[in-house]
Amino acid sequence: MTLSPVTSALLRPLGAALFTTLLLAACQQASSRSAPPAEPIEPPPTTATKSVAMPGLHNVVTYAPDVVCGGVPEGEEGLHTLAAMGIKTIVSVDGATPDVEGAERLGMRYVHLPISYDGITDARQHELAQALASLPGPVYMHCHHGKHRSAAALGSAVVLAGKLTPEQALERMTVSGTAKEYGGLWQAVREAKPLGARELRADPASFPSISKVSGMVATMSEIDLVFDLVRQAEKAGWQPPKDHPDLFAPKETARLALLFTNLQVDADSQKLPADYQGKLQHAIETTQALDAAVQSNDLAKASQLFEHLGKSCKDCHQTYRDNP
Repeated sequence: MTLSPVTSALLRPLGAALFTTLLLAACQQASSRSAPPAEPIEPPPTTATKSVAMPGLHNVVTYAPDVVCGGVPEGEEGLHTLAAMGIKTIVSVDGATPDVEGAERLGMRYVHLPISYDGITDARQHELAQALASLPGPVYMHCHHGKHRSAAALGSAVVLAGKLTPEQALERMTVSGTAKEYGGLWQAVREAKPLGARELRADPASFPSISKVSGMVATMSEIDLVFDLVRQAEKAGWQPPKDHPDLFAPKETARLALLFTNLQVDADSQKLPADYQGKLQHAIETTQALDAAVQSNDLAKASQLFEHLGKSCKDCHQTYRDNP
């Protein structure tokens, strides 16, 4: 259809105004997503005797100059805090998929090198040390809580990279709050030895942004995440916490029960001995009862069941997860 000159003249200003409005909105949205805080944030000193909390970050501990350990960045707030700290590379040793795009928008690179709770293989230790030596710093290394796996991963990496002695790295793990039950993690750092300069060299492009994690490892990683969400809801009286208004307890307890049930059909889980299968069955029954209590608003019973579940999980972990 051909418009008359008069109609075209009338519509042209409207089109220009609409385009300008949309452009401004897009720019404002992009700016809100990518602009780091104006004021730089200093990381904790290497001599700090306690971990610290920062906006969107928990259990933050500096192990060596330009090498920091902590919990997973919580959404944009956590990533903005890392950007304000000057972090250039984020290394995740957790099984969950990292927010690669969010980090890239703020000029940071994500590297994903997951480890388990029972220890760190020699090959993975070498990769972690090579990441410290080959990738731009400062570096922030995290797992989910920032207490156990990331502390051991970074502890062994700084020893292999020649930045700390094993004794110094073990002291930093204590500050991070690594539990003594994780014997394999402590052993990995205790037995770590520095690598030569040639062994530390690696192509920066060789490190993966996302590593494929599947099966029991992926399920346990998600259980860890959901368990933490349920804990937050329980502390808030089974209501959405003020700082997490979209956390709906009935949704998360149902999700937790389903995840434990899914472990029964996982091939790796099925290979474990009868004692483990009994503990798993007990956990399934407990999570189902927990979910039923939350759904029916029996909150006192829900808190009792959640406390019992935590103790049962810890007992199972000590036997089947924490030690090599």
